Amino acid sequence: MIYNLYFHPLARFPGPFWARTTLFWRFWHDLTGLSHWTIQDCHRKYGDVFRVGPNELSFASVQAYKDIYAAKGPRPLKSEFYDMLGTGFSESCVVTERDHKWALQKRALFTSAMSSKALMEQEVVIQRCIDGFVEKLGKLGGGPGGLDLTKWYMMLSFDIGGEMAFGESFGCVDAETSNHWLDTIFAHLHAISIMDNIRRMPLVEKTARLIPTKWTTGIRNRITGFAREKSKRRIERSGETVDFLSNVVEKVRSGKISHEEMAAHCSIIAIASSETSATSLATITYFLLRSPAVHNRLKAEIRDHFKSPQEIDIASATKLPYLFAVIEEGLRIVPTTTVGFLRRVPFPGIEVDGHFVPGGTEVSVSGWTTARDERYFHDPLSFKPERWLDPECKDVKEASQPFSLGPRSCPGKTFAYAQMSVELAKMIWTYDMELVDPSLDWEKQVRLHFVLWKPELYVRFIERKLS
Repeated sequence: MIYNLYFHPLARFPGPFWARTTLFWRFWHDLTGLSHWTIQDCHRKYGDVFRVGPNELSFASVQAYKDIYAAKGPRPLKSEFYDMLGTGFSESCVVTERDHKWALQKRALFTSAMSSKALMEQEVVIQRCIDGFVEKLGKLGGGPGGLDLTKWYMMLSFDIGGEMAFGESFGCVDAETSNHWLDTIFAHLHAISIMDNIRRMPLVEKTARLIPTKWTTGIRNRITGFAREKSKRRIERSGETVDFLSNVVEKVRSGKISHEEMAAHCSIIAIASSETSATSLATITYFLLRSPAVHNRLKAEIRDHFKSPQEIDIASATKLPYLFAVIEEGLRIVPTTTVGFLRRVPFPGIEVDGHFVPGGTEVSVSGWTTARDERYFHDPLSFKPERWLDPECKDVKEASQPFSLGPRSCPGKTFAYAQMSVELAKMIWTYDMELVDPSLDWEKQVRLHFVLWKPELYVRFIERKLS
């Protein structure tokens, strides 16, 4: 404790006493699920950088984003956390690979799959999933109790994620219920957030190893086994159809990559694509229904532009300026990058936002804090899509990085915008919507356990009357 406080290479950085001296401060706040609020409060107290743990710094500035994630010189590498995220697979994937050179090679597998051209080729599949979802909203959500959109957005995004990762839907929307793999995944991700803290504590980690293996690996093995089975089925269907994975499947069949690597890629794509889209859609819907003027303006744009929901496609929906602004504002106010993406500083060290950070330090940027900073956004806690359209607006837009930035940024950005644009446009064209509980403070109930745990969001759907 004395060493960490006075003699550690990070001793000059400010922070809460228990954060500077022990690992338990970080662990405790991660367990509560409120670490995003706590870190924001600490940045307000200590400034753009503070000590989250004895060997970890949190930053909250635009320059730190660039220095940590998009540096052109010596680049911080992904931390050991990503080894845990990929646990259960013997091969790393596009997200969990820590070596920068290998990561770029794995990313190249998906360059064509994530292109606008590939997206248009798969539009019929995406539209089929969304149309089924929109139909269910009116059928099941028209009564006084409405429908829990947190759950239904997750189910829809998971179905689309299944099409994207494995070439087949999970069938959640059709069955009107969640999939067992979806439920297992979130238990696994919650466990990873705990284990990430434990791996920093050698004594605790050694004690944890005494726990019977079947207790700690059961969930992991169900996830990896399911991914292997699904990816094997996709390989067996090779040649039947062209989809997002066609290039990867051919690489497996030619022996250039292993089936294990494909399973790892598919698993993380299904998880990442579904969770992030579902979080953003729930956020947008909540703030939209709490902001009547914004809601009415968006309804007018969508309903004036399209004569029927059948006219709504990716090309047209993604060109609606106010819809784009609404999505951008939703991505800003509750960013899916709330958790700081940990990086390990290379030796001997680098400069981050004017501070020399010694090699071996773990660093990250708090996306939640930066996107809600008054220095970068006027009235940052208000939902104001107009800020993304007004050429006179002085907001620093690059303080919002919902897909991160640099060579390790999210490759599915185009897909995410397309999916959200079509979903929102079709839903808003078809229904008038209202919160079942207008007093709901949904945002305050969100919890962070690596990914965002979202409370129920009950919405009532009234099919619009066409004159």
